[in-house]
Amino acid sequence: MNATVDRLLSWERGLLQADSLDLWLERAGTTPDGAVARLLLADPTHELQPLVQGCREANEGAGLAVHFAQSLAGVAPQVLAMRGAWRGEYHAADHALLFPERAGLRDVVLLPLQRSGQVVGLYTAATADAAAPFDGLGAPYLDHAADVLINSLDRHLERARALRGGLLDPLTGWHSSRYLQSRLREEIARAERELCSVACLIIDVDRLQDVNDELGYGAGDRALQELASRIESQVRASDATGRIGSDEFGVVLPSTDAGQAVPLARRILAAVSRNPVGVGDGVEVQVSVSMGIASIEPASDADRKALADHLVADAVAAMHRAKEGGGGGFEIAPGVRP
Repeated sequence: MNATVDRLLSWERGLLQADSLDLWLERAGTTPDGAVARLLLADPTHELQPLVQGCREANEGAGLAVHFAQSLAGVAPQVLAMRGAWRGEYHAADHALLFPERAGLRDVVLLPLQRSGQVVGLYTAATADAAAPFDGLGAPYLDHAADVLINSLDRHLERARALRGGLLDPLTGWHSSRYLQSRLREEIARAERELCSVACLIIDVDRLQDVNDELGYGAGDRALQELASRIESQVRASDATGRIGSDEFGVVLPSTDAGQAVPLARRILAAVSRNPVGVGDGVEVQVSVSMGIASIEPASDADRKALADHLVADAVAAMHRAKEGGGGGFEIAPGVRP
């Protein structure tokens, strides 16, 4: 029993730690004991199928077989009344639509996937031999596996929606420039109401083109991914981050003035310069960044879009001064715009 539970926990951990939808699909394609699985999802608005198919086309379609239905009632009407996992013998009258391409099946496991008390999907596996899928595991373990499946899948679907909507940068996983601009206008509005400041930090990677030229663009991409991770480790949960250019990042700091943003700039410099960055094949490069800091305390009748544009422009100008000074440092924009 302990070995069976250990396999289940390892399988669940793999689903939770998958860092992409295609990897999740690969890991969910078989049960902990190696049985081939299928996934049926309710997709009444036809939104989910393009998300999954887009991932499949980009990653050669391996892994879990996923099928979509406008309503689960048309494929497996008994599923809508299920409130927990079910395991038992295969019966064609009940299960043929769930396994249309399989013959000689003996044992079936059905894991209803629930969201807000509603069954929104069904994870299924069946075998023709004596070993049933999820063999040796009781109902509580199967129900927990279903919870892990739907929660981890939902996380990847949300990320896929954000990528599709242009709100995430696919290389670093950071938010996009479009998202950051929206957040900046929101924080300017908040600063108006609360009579406080909002700061913007622009970060540019020094001499990244040299890495691209000498080691290839793949090495440059890996450097950007590592730098994004190091920068993200230093920002506050309340800050908003985004990749705003090929080698530029932005951070919006609510309720913060330029002076209060300086400690973050120093932490980022330390995190970036502490160790070389691995770029593949055992190769490491030392990378530095230049930063510009600007802040504003907006008036109540301000044009928020114009102020957001001015704030970013001030931070970018300060960043260029830091680069002109040799890089690896930061500059603060002079003055504060009204």
